[in-house]
Order: sequence, then structure tokens, then C-alpha cells
Amino acid sequence: MLRETIRLMLEDEMSKNSAGIVVIRRFNDSFKVLCLKRNEKFDITKGLIEPGESPINAAIRETAEEAGITDLDFEWGSEPLAYGKGFAYIASTEQDPIILPNPISGILEHTGYQWLTFEEALESLPEYLLPAIHYAESLVNKA
Repeated sequence: MLRETIRLMLEDEMSKNSAGIVVIRRFNDSFKVLCLKRNEKFDITKGLIEPGESPINAAIRETAEEAGITDLDFEWGSEPLAYGKGFAYIASTEQDPIILPNPISGILEHTGYQWLTFEEALESLPEYLLPAIHYAESLVNKA
């Protein structure tokens, strides 16, 4: 029974193929979440984990590639939330995003960004990302 549980847990971890960061920024006395605009919808910085790449390195790379943000502070720790097919990390920044084209395809994947409150992010992001926003909000509010 224990072996089967461990096997299933390992299989679940191995099936995860993407990683991203819920990027948080302080504005006066409140926190906001970086949401990238994509096809009239919002998203967070995330993407596929490349072969041999750790999930956290993939998340950091994707954040730099998609939003130009390289100054990240994992002030709430670097333990990710595993959800669906991905991992979500939480980090803060003081940098403004710069929307960049994909470095391989040259395609502009996002058309803009907005800093949204946790409540606005929960209303605007796809349902599968909501656990990551709840996780970020719980860590920020605990601090």
C-alpha cells in the first residue's frame, strides 16, 4: 500500500512538464499579481520545462523570457505548488515587465500586462491557475 502511494506520487511529479512564477509586487500597502495579456485573457509567466532543466530554473527562465523580469526575490521560500501539469513558485519584484517576443520563434506571445489584486487575478485567470493564486495569497498574508 505504501509503495503504491509513493509510486503514484512519483508518477504525478514526473507528469508535470511546466513551471511558472506568480510574480508579486508591493504597491503602497497592498500586493498585486503580474498578469500577462494573451488573446484577450490573462496568464502568468510560465512555460515548458526543458530536458535537464529543474522546475525552478524553468520558471525563472520563462519569467525572464516572457516579461523581462530577472530581479526576483523568493521571500516566501522556494517551495512550489504542484498543480495539474505544472509547478507554481511565488516571488516578488520591483521591476516593471517588458513584453518580449519568444526568443526561439520570434512570436509575441503576450500583448500587454496588468498588475491585478489577488481578487482581480482570481476573477481574470483561467480556472487551472487559481490554486496558484490562492497559494500566493496565503503565503503573502501569512508573512
